[in-house]
Amino acid sequence: MTKQTPVITRKAPLAANSYRADTRTVEAIISTGAPVDRFDMRGPYIEKLSTGGQAWPDRVPVIDAHDRGSMNSVLGHADNIRTVGNELHATIHLSKHNPTSERLALELADGAVFGISIGYSVAEWKETKEGEVRTKTASRWNLIELSFVPVAADRLASTRNHEGNHNMDPNTETVERSAINVEIRNIARVAGLDQKFIDTQIDANANADQTRAAAFAAMTELANTTRTITSTAHNDQSLDNPEVRSRAMGEALFARFTPDHKLSDAAKGFAGMTMVDLGRECLRSAGIRTTGLSPNQIVTRSLHTTSDFSQILGNTIGMSMRKAYEAAPSGLKPVARVGTMPDFRARMRLQISQFSKLEKVNENGEFKRGTFLENGEAFKLDTFGKVFGITRQAIVNDQLGVFQNVPAMLGAAASSFEAQALVDLVIVNPAGPLMSDNKRLFHVDHGNLAASGAPPSEATLTAARLAMRGQKDASGQLISVAPKFLVIPPALETAVEKLLTTLAATTTGEVNAFAGKLTAIVEPRLISAATWYLVADPAQLEGLEYAHLEGEPGPQIETRAGFDVDGVETRVRLDFGAGFLDWRSWFKNPG
Repeated sequence: MTKQTPVITRKAPLAANSYRADTRTVEAIISTGAPVDRFDMRGPYIEKLSTGGQAWPDRVPVIDAHDRGSMNSVLGHADNIRTVGNELHATIHLSKHNPTSERLALELADGAVFGISIGYSVAEWKETKEGEVRTKTASRWNLIELSFVPVAADRLASTRNHEGNHNMDPNTETVERSAINVEIRNIARVAGLDQKFIDTQIDANANADQTRAAAFAAMTELANTTRTITSTAHNDQSLDNPEVRSRAMGEALFARFTPDHKLSDAAKGFAGMTMVDLGRECLRSAGIRTTGLSPNQIVTRSLHTTSDFSQILGNTIGMSMRKAYEAAPSGLKPVARVGTMPDFRARMRLQISQFSKLEKVNENGEFKRGTFLENGEAFKLDTFGKVFGITRQAIVNDQLGVFQNVPAMLGAAASSFEAQALVDLVIVNPAGPLMSDNKRLFHVDHGNLAASGAPPSEATLTAARLAMRGQKDASGQLISVAPKFLVIPPALETAVEKLLTTLAATTTGEVNAFAGKLTAIVEPRLISAATWYLVADPAQLEGLEYAHLEGEPGPQIETRAGFDVDGVETRVRLDFGAGFLDWRSWFKNPG
């Protein structure tokens, strides 16, 4: 049998204390700033609270052992919060209507001393390091609540007698090791860890924070071992493959709030499952028993013992976001060429059509070498993104709206961002971006800017088309650009629809020369109500182009178990860039 650490008790003196039965108040030291062992993603550290130079609230709730989920846990309130030396003091008022408050009042009247723990949020950290030991001091923090607890992290924080129990002889302190051991067993039970883990923590005299850190490490090791075992024995296209399985389960969840989605064969086996059901399935496939676990425990373990559950939720969010991204109005995308880039370096695009003219080869003569004339424009990708969280409560409650509404808004926002970026390129300056010849996109020397503005008509369209037909490459060769799109603001939509409508002509003078030859593109983001553009087919001639990172078209989703949020953190990333590669495919009329 493993040797248990003995329970040590140190009796507090029964001297007169600060409890007053008439007002049901007791004075308490709620913090001394004493160092407390903590653990974060970088490992263990020592936490300290600075009590100097802080502003304290007028009143905070007093609750039972940090149970913020129930009104039954409210024991009263604290006020008169003040700094005394390096300590933080407060006056606690006990409620008359809570059974636990009544018991505390009776025991305080008998001279009992209770531990006090505070709930707080940190606004500013200052970190130092001595050797291998990190110390993080909360230089600015907000007091949220006080709690009566069996064992406080700050052992000197407690209800006090008139002499101040923090000055008592150490042999008179009450240290309830058994309460810590109970908490160790509870942590192990929730994490699904065995008696060996419990005995190891108790023998090491570990506190609750150290036990939680050890439990998290043990759960992570178990998850990694499980993933290693399963990854060596699956079929790439079957549900034995964790990636295939996660996609299928994510698709099944997506179909619950998208009735028109047709499930794949792989996803049909998970149809109708709630998020808790999917979490239970993840644990089962990882070899973790779920018998007797509450929905909350299933979700918590699914998030922290296997990456599958976070990946499933990420697949659902990604499908919802992509659907909204693809359905959003495309703006100028029909008149732009879409490409990809392998990295984030600026790319120079060469105008390979500018090849010198062919020359006659005489009998027995040699072929002369030609060259491609380099005349290129450059642009590069940038990264844009946001992080949002989905709480554990939302997952446990199976709130599908967070997987439908928020991703849909993000998808539409990503599409709108790209559309605006393309418009900004066209209207910047407002003659467009600076090209490699140090002239703006729309310039008289480029032959793509009307001498005077006028609305779209047969005459102005004819002049624009003639200018595009006369475009030459860098070697002086005609390239005869053919317009395909007429880009207009909403104010010109009706007039242009009439202009491009096919009419049954009775005379040659009534023939609509542009009917069926131009497609109107209405872009509401164009700030001028009169300016319009004639654009060539981007498949025939380079002009406006936008690109994403190779293999990642559109916005991408990444998920993980939350550290800043109790649930799942989701990061939306968009690697996007746009630029003009040639001015010859666009013509501008200022209207």
